[in-house]
Amino acid sequence: MFELRAVRAVWLAGAFCLAYIALDVISGPEARYQTIAPVWHPAAGLALYLVLRRGLGAAPLLALAAVLAATITPALPAQPGLSLLTGLLPLPIYLAVGAAMRRFLPGDAFHAGHGGLLLWLAFATLGSLLGAVAYASMLHAPAGFASRPWLDVVARYAIAETAGMLVMVPVCRFLLDEELRAAYLGRIARRETAAYIGLMAAVLAVALQRPAPESLAYYLLILPLAWSAARQGMAGAVTAALVLEIGVTVAALRPIAYPAQMPNVQMLVLTLTLSGFLIGIAVDLARRASHELRHSLRLATAGEMAGAVAHELNQPLTALSIYGSACERLLQREMGGGAADAALLHKTVRAMVAESQRASDVLKRLREFFRTGTTALEKLSLPELLTEALDSFAAQAEREGVRLETGELPPACLLGDRVQLGIVLRNLLSNALQAVASMPQGQERRIAVDAGTDGAWIWIRIADNGPGIADKIRARLFEPFISLKSSGLGLGLAISRSIVETHGGALGVEPGPHAILKITLPAQLDAGERS
Repeated sequence: MFELRAVRAVWLAGAFCLAYIALDVISGPEARYQTIAPVWHPAAGLALYLVLRRGLGAAPLLALAAVLAATITPALPAQPGLSLLTGLLPLPIYLAVGAAMRRFLPGDAFHAGHGGLLLWLAFATLGSLLGAVAYASMLHAPAGFASRPWLDVVARYAIAETAGMLVMVPVCRFLLDEELRAAYLGRIARRETAAYIGLMAAVLAVALQRPAPESLAYYLLILPLAWSAARQGMAGAVTAALVLEIGVTVAALRPIAYPAQMPNVQMLVLTLTLSGFLIGIAVDLARRASHELRHSLRLATAGEMAGAVAHELNQPLTALSIYGSACERLLQREMGGGAADAALLHKTVRAMVAESQRASDVLKRLREFFRTGTTALEKLSLPELLTEALDSFAAQAEREGVRLETGELPPACLLGDRVQLGIVLRNLLSNALQAVASMPQGQERRIAVDAGTDGAWIWIRIADNGPGIADKIRARLFEPFISLKSSGLGLGLAISRSIVETHGGALGVEPGPHAILKITLPAQLDAGERS
């Protein structure tokens, strides 16, 4: 086991050194290519990622990779000592920036929020500027080699280092971390990724024909960056930024007619990258918030469903208890061959079976509605539906001193799910009962229920003389988490409206000083009425 770990460590170290050398060669220090300046320095991002993974323990491997890169492709062939110093110069900066990020931006905090991104940008920019000042000062020393003004070298070096850190660190995180790789590849493995890469290549092909200040085509690069970030979040923004940096680097390696304008390209590309990151982070934050909201809604709906199930099962379970006690008493009696007692026992057992079936139906219908929103339609009698709902509150209303008033109910029928519509009626009656029960003693407590028909529609109105509904809540009464009760979840009315609308009807509140809720449902017309 020890040998396998050692072999794996050597293999990873060798792979890192090769990657660092390759990235350093294609976009090394400004002195490497005297006719151009690198748009970015991806080796800086790779080095910073290693520091984030290993901390200060990454220093020996970083030093080895930097020495190999400076030896294989020296920045100043005529001055090997200065070339070696040039390769080792940024290592303390990478270690310092990595240590600061490990302390203040642990994990994925540097690209999980706008605050983390800005702090990360500050660390990278400050470190790059310090490294740029040291590098420019070394080139302009008496024994140094410099072909550009000091400030120009500082600007080019700092922008390239900052861009390399900002782009390569999240790329390495997404590709090399097993926990993030699958999600990242799943987001970008789409046709639209190839589409915005193609658009970016087309814009670059046109833009690079002229210098940055004169070619307005450069600014069109924000379109594919914004597209990728808006559709795929930070994963898309990082992918688009990587493609953009590679495209500009490839273009810069060929003979270029405007080398003096390269800092403009550098700054523009860095600005576009940051813009894409900001959009991508905003999209990721919105997605996380939406996911958390859906999760909260599922939990709250589960709680509301549990309450509805408990309420709906209360009656059949109570009946089962009563019937079970009756059976026990009948069995304890001396039946003595009495046919009447035997018949009564059979009748009671059949009632228990019926109530058990009712409880099973309640559970089944509620589960199907909350899972799929489906309804089991049957022809229902409006008077029977309302009477059944009112009877379930008769005892509670009597205890609370509430008078239930019922108007004349028309002999109308409708197609509906008995269990689901029963939940709606019981929910509205329960709300009305709680509203009037909170009134001071001595005041009249009344709930009026009436119904009627209006052409092809049936309407049911439930009104109480309670305190009413505040204007600021009335307009949002049926939204989730809006409740008139201090202990309520605020989902009862939202679920009730959803059930009614699933039946092709509507649930609304009518104006007035008290609470008046009205249900409208399609009526079931017979053949004569339809004709």
